[in-house]
Amino acid sequence: MDIRLLGSFEATIGGLPVALTSARQRALLAGLALSAGRPVSIDTLARYVWGESLPARVRGSLHTYVMRLRRLIGEETVATAPDGYRLAIEPDRVDALRFLRLLDDAVEQPDPVAERRMLVTALALWHGTPLEGVGSPALAGEWAPLLTERYLLAVERRIDLDAGAGEGADLAAELTELIARYPLRESLWERLVAELARTGRRAEALARYAKLRELLAEQLGVEPGAELRRLHLELLSAEAPPAPAARAEVPRQLPFDVTRFTGRDSELAELDEFLAGQHERSTAIAVIEGAAGVGKTSLAVHWSHRVRDRFPDGQLFLDLRGHSADAPITPDAALGRFLRAVGVAAEAIPSTVEERSAMLRSRLAGARMLLLLDNAHDAAQVRPLLPGSGNLVVVTSRSQLRGLVAREGAHRLALGSLDHRGATALLAGSVGHSRLAAEPDAVAELADLCGGLPLALALAGERASRFGGMSIAGIVEELRDQRSRLDTLRDPHDTGTDLRAAFSWSYKALRPEAAKLFRLLGLHPGVDISLSAAAVLCGRPVRETRDLLDQLASAHLLNQPRADRYQFHDLLRVYAVERLEEAESPAEQEHAFRRLLDWYLCTAAEANSQVRPDLLTADVVLPEIDGPAVRFPDRAAATAWYLGERSTLVALVAAAARRRWADRAWQLSWLLRGFNAERHDIDEWIEMARHAVEVAEAEGDRLGLQYAANNLGTALLRASRTDEALAVLEQGLAAAPEGGNALSVAILSNLAGAYYLRAEYEESYRYSSAGVEVARRSGEQTYVAHAELNLSASCIGLGKFDDAAEHAKKAEEAFRAVGDQYHSALAKGNHAEALGRAGRYDEAMEHGLRALASLREMGADYGSIDVLITLGRIQHSMDEHAGAREHWLEALETCLRLNDPRTGEVRGLLAGLATPERDAPHP
Repeated sequence: MDIRLLGSFEATIGGLPVALTSARQRALLAGLALSAGRPVSIDTLARYVWGESLPARVRGSLHTYVMRLRRLIGEETVATAPDGYRLAIEPDRVDALRFLRLLDDAVEQPDPVAERRMLVTALALWHGTPLEGVGSPALAGEWAPLLTERYLLAVERRIDLDAGAGEGADLAAELTELIARYPLRESLWERLVAELARTGRRAEALARYAKLRELLAEQLGVEPGAELRRLHLELLSAEAPPAPAARAEVPRQLPFDVTRFTGRDSELAELDEFLAGQHERSTAIAVIEGAAGVGKTSLAVHWSHRVRDRFPDGQLFLDLRGHSADAPITPDAALGRFLRAVGVAAEAIPSTVEERSAMLRSRLAGARMLLLLDNAHDAAQVRPLLPGSGNLVVVTSRSQLRGLVAREGAHRLALGSLDHRGATALLAGSVGHSRLAAEPDAVAELADLCGGLPLALALAGERASRFGGMSIAGIVEELRDQRSRLDTLRDPHDTGTDLRAAFSWSYKALRPEAAKLFRLLGLHPGVDISLSAAAVLCGRPVRETRDLLDQLASAHLLNQPRADRYQFHDLLRVYAVERLEEAESPAEQEHAFRRLLDWYLCTAAEANSQVRPDLLTADVVLPEIDGPAVRFPDRAAATAWYLGERSTLVALVAAAARRRWADRAWQLSWLLRGFNAERHDIDEWIEMARHAVEVAEAEGDRLGLQYAANNLGTALLRASRTDEALAVLEQGLAAAPEGGNALSVAILSNLAGAYYLRAEYEESYRYSSAGVEVARRSGEQTYVAHAELNLSASCIGLGKFDDAAEHAKKAEEAFRAVGDQYHSALAKGNHAEALGRAGRYDEAMEHGLRALASLREMGADYGSIDVLITLGRIQHSMDEHAGAREHWLEALETCLRLNDPRTGEVRGLLAGLATPERDAPHP
C-alpha cells in the first residue's frame, strides 16, 4: 500500500487506486498514515475525522469508519491498539513520512553530493499543496505548515548546493516560480538576486531587488533584510563579466523535437530527478520501455532536447531497428557510425566490436555527451555502445532490458498509456480545443477506444483534421467495430504509423508457444487475467505458463500490474483476436473457451460454498476440469476472489449466452448470487441473470429457466423494480413441474416478497403459505427456512406480530442449522421487528443488535439497512430519540453509498424525528 499526501490525496494498493468516496474515510486514513506503524488515539482520530463537531458515540462511530476502511484496504492493515488504532504499513510507504525521513538523513551527510542526492529524492515526492483533498481542516492545520516549511528549507538548501558547485542552469527560473507561490519569503528573493548576480545578469538582479522592496513596503511596511541590502550594494558597484568564449563544433544528431508534445509531465519529472541524482563522473543510463505506439521515442527525443545544454560535447542518435521491418543494427555497425561522428577517421576505426567499443569509451571519457539509442532489441545490442564516464545514455525499447537494469544499473521508466487529460490534450493539437469541447462524451469514448495510446490518438486526430465536416462521434462509430479498428487507425502509405505492423514486429519475435498463448488470451473476456486462468486457456502447467507470460510481459505485449495478474492493452487485445481467428480453427477456439468457462464455474462453486453454503445448488452439475483447482480457506478469501474477477464473471455469463450454452450461463450466474446480494452489485446481478433467462428460454431449458428467473426476480426486487420482478417470477413459476419442486419454494417466497413491497399483504401471505407447504413436502430445511422468513414478513404486514415473531424464530434456527449466517442474521432482524411491533422492546433491541453485529462482521452492508431502520423504530417507540437518530443516520449513509432505494424512507424517518410533535411512540 502507498499513500500520497504531498499533493492531491491518493491511496493505492498494488498500484491500483483505493476508492475512498467519503471525506471522513480519507481523513481517517490520512490521520493513521501520518503516524504509520505507530498507534493513534481515538481522541486524535476523532478530531481529524469530525473536527469540533464530534458525534454522540465517538468510539462506536469511529469503529464503524474503521470497519469500512478495513474492508477497502484489508483487515490486517488497520490494527487495533490500546485506546486507538495503528496503520500497519512501513512509514516509507507514506510519501510525507518518507519525505521527512530523507530530509533528516540529508542533514547528516558530510558529503555535499550525497546530501544533494537525498534532497532531490525527497523533493521529487512533492506534488502540490499537502493534504489536498483529505477533507480534514484539523489535519491540514496541524501538518500542512510543517511540511511546507520543511519543503522550502530543503529547496533552498539544494539551490545553495547547486549554486556553490557552479551548476543549475535553471536556478533563476526555479526561484522565480517559487517566489510566485511564496511571495513574502525573503530567503527566496535573496537567493534569486544572488543567482542572477552569479550568472552575470546584473540588471535583472537589481530589478528584482527593487520589486521586492516595493512589495515589502506595500504589504508589510518594512525594508528588505540586511543580507539583501548588502547584495544590493555589491551589485551597484560590480562590473559586468566577460563574454564566454566560442565553442568548437560538436555533433548535434538529435531528431527534431516533437511538435505540441504533451501529457508526460510526471515522466519528464522522473527523468529530471534521475539525472539530478547522477554523479558527474558516472555514466547515466535511462531506459524508456513500453509497448508499440506508446510514445517512447517522442518522450526520449523531447527530454533529450530539454537537457541537451547540460552535455556541451554533443548529442548522438541512432535508430537500432530492434523491432522493425528492417534487420536490427549490429553493434559493430553502430560503433562505426558513432566513432565517425566524434571525429575518428574511417581508416582508423578498428575491425572488431571489442576494439571499437574500447575506442568509443576512450574518446568519450571525461566528456559530457548525450547518446540516444532508439528502438533497441535487447541489452546485448546496447552494452557495447555504452560510453565512458560523465555521459548520458537514453535507450528506448519494447523489451524491458532487464539485464541492463541489473548489471549496468540503468534507470527504468515503464511508459504507459495517456490518461484522459493527456489524451485530450494530444487530440486538441490536431483538431483544436473548440471542436473537442463541442463533443466531450465522444472525445472520452474516442480516448478509450484508442486505449490512451499516443500513436492511435495521433492517427485518430489526423483523421478528424482531414475530414473537417466529420464529427468526433462519427470517428467513434467507425472505431467501435473491433474487426476494423486497426484498419481505421493506420496510414496505408506509411508503415511507420501502421499499428498492426508495429504490433506484428513484436509478435513475430515470440517463440511459437508464447505466440500461441498470446492468441488464446484473446478469448479471455476480462480486464485482468490471472496466471491460473492463462494456464487453463493454453492447457499447460502453471510453471510453463508463467514463463510464457513473462516473455509476453517483457516484450510489452501484456502488462503485468502485479504478481500473477496480467492485462491486455485494448488495441493489443484486438490484434490478438485477429491472430487467433487467423491461426486457430473455430473448434480449437471453442474447446479452449469451454476449458476456461468450466474452470471459472468450478471455482465459483468453491467460492460460493464459503458464502452461501445452502442446498439450492443441488441441480448445478459441475464438469470435470483439467487445470489448477482453486481452494479458499475462508469467506474473506472467497470474497477477494470475487471482487478481483467480478467484471470477468459478468463477461463470461454473457459469452456463454451468446454461444447458446444455457446450462453454463444459468449455473454460473446462480452461483454468484450470494456475492451479488451481499455486495449489492445490482447492475452486474441483473445483467448476468437476464442473459441466463434469455438463453434458457430460447433453448427450452425449463429447469434452467426456473433458476434464472428466480435469480433475476430477486435482483429486480433489490432494485425496487417490483412489476418487472413479478413478471419474471411468474415466468419461472410456470416453468416448474406440476405440484412444484424445491426451487418453486424460492420463487413463491420471492413472489411473496414482491407483494409485500407493494403492501398487498394478503397476497404476500398467500404466496408465503404456499411456499411453506411446498417446502415442508420437499423435506429440505433450507427451503423451509426461506419460506418461514417470508411468512414472518407477511405476518408483520398483516399486523400478526406474535405469529411473525414465531415464524422468524423458526427461520433463524433453520438457517443457523445449515450454516447460512447471512440469512440467519436477516431472520433475527425480522424477529426484532416483530417483537418491536408487539411492544416487546427490550427483547426486540437484543435481537436487533445481535443481528446488526453479525451483518457487520460479514461486511453485509445491504442487509444491515433494514436492521438499522428497525432498531431506530424500536428506540423511537421507547422515546430514545438520540439512539434512533444515530441508527437512522448510519442507515442513510449506507443507503447513499449503495445507491439504495430505501434512501427516501430513511430521510422521511429522520425528518419526522426532527419535528417535536411527531415524537410519539410508533404504533
